[in-house]
Amino acid sequence: MVKKVNAKTRVLPAKHRPASMKELLEQYDFEIKSFKRGQLVEGIVVSNEPSQILLDVGAKSEGIIRGDDLLDTDNTHKTLKPGDKILVNVVQPEDRYGYLVLSLKKAERERKWRNFETMYKNKTAFDVKVLDYSKGGLLVDALGQRGFIPISHLDRVHFADFSKAMATGSNAEKKANLGGLRGNTIKVVIIEVDRSINRLVLSEKDAVSDDKKAKDAAMLNTFKVGEILEGAVSGIMPYGLFVEISRDSVKVDGLVHISEISWEKVEDPSKYHKVGDKVKVRVVEIDEEEGRVQLSLKALKDNPWIDFAKRHPIGSKVKGVVTKVVPFGAFVSVVAGRKGKEYSLDGLVHISETSGALKEGDEVETVVTICDVERQKLGLSVRRIEDIKIYK
Repeated sequence: MVKKVNAKTRVLPAKHRPASMKELLEQYDFEIKSFKRGQLVEGIVVSNEPSQILLDVGAKSEGIIRGDDLLDTDNTHKTLKPGDKILVNVVQPEDRYGYLVLSLKKAERERKWRNFETMYKNKTAFDVKVLDYSKGGLLVDALGQRGFIPISHLDRVHFADFSKAMATGSNAEKKANLGGLRGNTIKVVIIEVDRSINRLVLSEKDAVSDDKKAKDAAMLNTFKVGEILEGAVSGIMPYGLFVEISRDSVKVDGLVHISEISWEKVEDPSKYHKVGDKVKVRVVEIDEEEGRVQLSLKALKDNPWIDFAKRHPIGSKVKGVVTKVVPFGAFVSVVAGRKGKEYSLDGLVHISETSGALKEGDEVETVVTICDVERQKLGLSVRRIEDIKIYK
């Protein structure tokens, strides 16, 4: 026979009994979170209905999202399902029904920046839509946020198409369409993110697959450093010229940087060549990382610095014209090279080597104080001319 034992309720001594709900919760290590208006919290979706979403955020009651607070620009509420985690903003700690009132809409900006920071760390590639051109780069729509792609971070083909379109003399319609890029979707990765200044910088070049990078590198390597090629100017930009070169069926738009156009100082590349001009260039670098061939026009011409150094050793006199006055002195243009192949070289008259004020357009006689052929640096003095006159 089984003996029945009556269970007795354990009664705590009065001194151990909780005096309030707070003490009761503390006794069982149960914590209820409290929230403030405007606070950002993460919750787990309990249910998602057309008119409202219920979230578990660890409060004494569930959080609720409804009305306009459901409507962010990405329509996030349409894709959420039970169990999903989501960042929301506290609108009201408690409504008349006891719910914690929350908002998807008001937390949207923070959600996006946190997402961008995660994508930056993971080098996640995603699609953006090209909107416009602005100061050296493309403006794009990046998941509803304005992003910027520097021109140097476009893929090789897009870089060439864009450069041609933006070149002097290019078709106006192509220019307006940014070489066919405006309105197009391209894949990018984030290379800089700073929410404090609303800055999101992207790269198409870095998002290119390793396989495509290998193919591009193989194509670029069909050209060799030092070889001389004939090509045609395909684009003109403030920083240089693009020249289309080819070998067999391989065509590439190589860059002649502004410093490689001429031995003299170049201010405006369009004054030297026009789109369509036939030119000879020397390959000076194969840049696999940037995906470009670097070319030079001046490398096929005599170096006037060598000739100038021979004709005008340190201490010799040379005449020139003041081209620019700066706080630390003035730049003077002097003529170098042989007859029919003259070049203008810029020398600096440091402020310590002047003898009175100089102004643009002044014709001056100077003494050569420095002539560094390798660094293409020319130092001149007006003061020493005056000293010669005084002590002669």
